Amino acid sequence: MIDFVSGDVVALTPTDVVLANHGVGYLFQISMQTYAAIEGKGNALLYAHEVIREDAYDLYGFFSSTERTLFRLLISVSGVGPNTARLLL
Repeated sequence: MIDFVSGDVVALTPTDVVLANHGVGYLFQISMQTYAAIEGKGNALLYAHEVIREDAYDLYGFFSSTERTLFRLLISVSGVGPNTARLLL
């Protein structure tokens, strides 16, 4: 399990960011709060949450561990998936 990744911000949009770490680019889905926190920065540390399904392997990144904890609480609610939780944040 990946707890966090730090690296250079290679690409940033309001919905995702690519962090380069030792030659590997990690694509994270992010919230607007995380976007605002890392916008304009050359490097960042993101706390990670992995979602592994039969057809996909997704990483969600959060600027703070508190935001990640709230995300995990939201996805524990029946009917709330990772994308909905990310939008609620």
